[in-house]
Amino acid sequence: MNEKINEKEEINLMDDTTDRLHNYRASAFENNNRFFGEIVISQDTLNFQSGDNGVVFPLKELTIKAGGANDKMIFLTHAHNPVWTVCTTDHKLLKDSFLNSYPRITEQIENIQTGKTQAFMVLVFILILCIGSLYGLFALKEPIVTSLTKRIPPAWEQKLGDAAFLQIKAKKEFIDNAQADHALKKITTPLFSRIPQDRHSFKVHIAIDPKINAFALPGGTIVLNTGLINAAARPEEIAGVLAHEAAHITLQHGTRQLIASLGIFALIQAFFGDATGLMAVLADNSALLLTRKYSRDYEQEADKTGWSYLEDAGIDPQGMIDFFKLLLKEQNNKPDKTISKTGDSLNFLSTHPAAGQRIQYLQNLKDKSGKNQEYINFDLDFKEFQDLIKRTRFL
Repeated sequence: MNEKINEKEEINLMDDTTDRLHNYRASAFENNNRFFGEIVISQDTLNFQSGDNGVVFPLKELTIKAGGANDKMIFLTHAHNPVWTVCTTDHKLLKDSFLNSYPRITEQIENIQTGKTQAFMVLVFILILCIGSLYGLFALKEPIVTSLTKRIPPAWEQKLGDAAFLQIKAKKEFIDNAQADHALKKITTPLFSRIPQDRHSFKVHIAIDPKINAFALPGGTIVLNTGLINAAARPEEIAGVLAHEAAHITLQHGTRQLIASLGIFALIQAFFGDATGLMAVLADNSALLLTRKYSRDYEQEADKTGWSYLEDAGIDPQGMIDFFKLLLKEQNNKPDKTISKTGDSLNFLSTHPAAGQRIQYLQNLKDKSGKNQEYINFDLDFKEFQDLIKRTRFL
């Protein structure tokens, strides 16, 4: 019976001893030798043991420092045994109660913790700086794109638009009728003659296509679908469409969007270098003009600028609003038959922004304008023009 009691006491004593010893995986250096083993910390000593090799450091006067890459290593040394250096990556050691019972060691540990906090703050600062720099680059993207676009020669921009138009002509049939062209000029001449620009020469083509759509290409080419002309109620609505598309051209939205697609670092390189290489890249990607939808900002800019073109030409800008309302109504009633699908990058009724928002934006422009002017009357029998467009396909 006494033997069993003694065995229990011995087991409890061993458990108590284990509780009082704190173990950490570590390695140690003695001169040029390296050993892998374990640190055992008791109330008074730090003992490193690796097989038959090891060292015992009294906790009094123990030196503890952080080092290595990102201070991942904890180094332990003692002045009385300078040939040995014990190290570990187990940072739980810094919270060891035996070590922290010595004020001198506690102070060293606090210095290590402060260093870790400072290193983290520096890392966060660098990360914020990098993110801020990237944000700054992208914030500068549009000004860089605009500046590069202005450096593109007008003749070259014309070739870019012509290359894209050739691809369209291969897929679409166009009206080739002098009488239709003459009638259309009664709308285009009053408008285009008042647009202040010397870079582009506008050319309007009528594509035989029942979809209500229109689009513009760099250099001055505008395409109106027969479906759009036949859907309009009066020539002012056609003029509103033309003014919007002309604004896309004068503002160089197509070229700007194509340049922007190259990426910020390619743009910076072209901005500080020679734009000749940039033009070569754009020429190889002219087909992208037919697949990219204008951004929300570009659409709104074209609406605003087109509105001012109409006012300057003395053309009732209400026609632009009325045509948008017609498009919205048609889109809601027959979305698949008369309106280009939203995936069509050349869709006049673009979802960037939504039609309702665009109508409201234009209405706000009208309300703020407060202009009370006399508008011109087009010298055109619009119904006869529409009938001519309908008949021309069969002539």
